[in-house]
Amino acid sequence: MQENAANTIGASFQILLLLGFLVPAVVFLLAQQKTLQTIRPEYRDMRPGLVWLQLIPIANLYWMFIVVKRIANSIYRQTMSFQDDSVLGIADPEAIRPFGNRPTYKMGMAYCWCIVVSVVIRIVPVLPASLVQPIIGLAGMVFWIIYWVQLSGQRRRLQRVPVLSGVAK
Repeated sequence: MQENAANTIGASFQILLLLGFLVPAVVFLLAQQKTLQTIRPEYRDMRPGLVWLQLIPIANLYWMFIVVKRIANSIYRQTMSFQDDSVLGIADPEAIRPFGNRPTYKMGMAYCWCIVVSVVIRIVPVLPASLVQPIIGLAGMVFWIIYWVQLSGQRRRLQRVPVLSGVAK
């Protein structure tokens, strides 16, 4: 009887751990998708639905770099179009300064590299490296959260531009 109770508790704990990982991951991927949907189609470097490929184990270690780069490039291309848009009258460089050159790129790459290094250290255990693995993993989580906040901020800025209000989401 005690064995069944222990198995039930163990299974419940595993489900909670899975949900604890899966729920934030899904909300994060939705944020990436919504950011791409906010960008006009002609300025996107990828279709918004492709961010979900990051749910594929192992392949996500490569694909997350591609997604971060393409989102940053798409935001940049969209904001550069504001400079030449005489209809909007956004010829003032101060109006697009908050967007930066390739917004979200550096923090996104930092989070990606931390994740990859953390996974490699876990797979190839080397004693000194395994001691820093939790630190690298924690840094990756911090960079991930900062990237997510930057991504949401860029999406809100893009949504405030009048020309985007007619874009189908």
